[in-house]
Amino acid sequence: MEIWSFFSGAMGLDLGLEQAGLAASLTVELDRWCCDTIRLNRSDVEVLQADVSTLTDEKLRSIRKFDDQVFLMTGGPPCQSFSSGGKRAALNDPRGNLIYEYLRLISQVRPKYFVLENVANLVTAALRHRPIKDRPGQHWSLKTYSGKQPNVNDGALPLEPDEMSGSAIRQVLEDVKQLGYSVNFGVLDAADFGAPQHRLRFVMIGSSGREVPELPRATHGDASHLTPFATVRDAIYDLRYAPGEHSTYTPGMARFFDLVPPGGNWRNLPKELQSEALGGAYASGGGKTGFFRRLSWDEPAPTIIGRANRKASALCHPETTRPLSIKECARLQGFPDDWMFTGAANQKYQQVGNAVPTHLGFAIGNAIQRIDAQNPTGKKLLSDYSNGYTFEFMLENAVARLRASARNKKSKPLELQNSLF
Repeated sequence: MEIWSFFSGAMGLDLGLEQAGLAASLTVELDRWCCDTIRLNRSDVEVLQADVSTLTDEKLRSIRKFDDQVFLMTGGPPCQSFSSGGKRAALNDPRGNLIYEYLRLISQVRPKYFVLENVANLVTAALRHRPIKDRPGQHWSLKTYSGKQPNVNDGALPLEPDEMSGSAIRQVLEDVKQLGYSVNFGVLDAADFGAPQHRLRFVMIGSSGREVPELPRATHGDASHLTPFATVRDAIYDLRYAPGEHSTYTPGMARFFDLVPPGGNWRNLPKELQSEALGGAYASGGGKTGFFRRLSWDEPAPTIIGRANRKASALCHPETTRPLSIKECARLQGFPDDWMFTGAANQKYQQVGNAVPTHLGFAIGNAIQRIDAQNPTGKKLLSDYSNGYTFEFMLENAVARLRASARNKKSKPLELQNSLF
């Protein structure tokens, strides 16, 4: 079974798929340290260190010496241009255009199934970003996002269609339609599938058959019929006296973290210290919940990132004033303890932080296995589906999930779970 992985990183998504019986036969990755990590841990997997924009179906098949249908292609193109922490340049950014390089390869290779994953913010990104200060109302907030033109009159020019939030995903989906695949997409939280961290990802599954791929359904949560969320305690409590390699905080940062209780952040600091701790960010908008966070033992962790010792996005150990170790971060991402990362400490942190939790990969792999077992030949035609199975429905559901997360609440699922265009 040929399974080709692109933008493979340290293989978080691939390890999850492997656990579901879908082991990668080819990985494509540009970063040398990630390539070395893959070779170190999976010597039987073909590793191609290359820019995907230089690849073609012919070249890939020649490398693999394979002429039949590829079973699955997976890929998570670099997401900085869609990230809420980046410049939000969207598809005008070459990194955003790597999505199109991936779609090009799908159109050439024509796999039986494909997976496209990315940051959840993809569903609200614009094709062309106008700085907040130049927008009508000089404001944008996911909590109040409606996808409509701001109803203000402050002299700023109205947003053009390609500047509207959501225009990027609409363009991507218009082009995905041309591939001729049945597609379902949504925003999924890795914690809902057993990961001991909340990590929202945009996930699209495409099938070359007529049957609509079903997105994985939550197995963990607060509902009585679900397994309780996995917690930080479940994942790393046994490492508290032997955490392994980790970075440190400066003495100036450490004195603030010493005052933050488990599960708290900068708001738990004395009022007279809050401005000093946050610096220029203190007067900025937003909740700034990522500043000076200390984890709680008995909750899932926030999203693991690639830089462990920054005050704006740090994840402090629940008991000790130090960043999480590389091994602790890897545990929260689902990597097995015998998985080895290459490079210096900062490169190891980056590989771990950029990965997709293996738990989510496992859920996606099981969803693909289910749809494949159903034999899509002769399934429903597009015209057989109700009006609920539309691109607009998928987008509405994805944005609702994202907005609920911004409010620190759970979204109510819409009536239909599957969608098709």
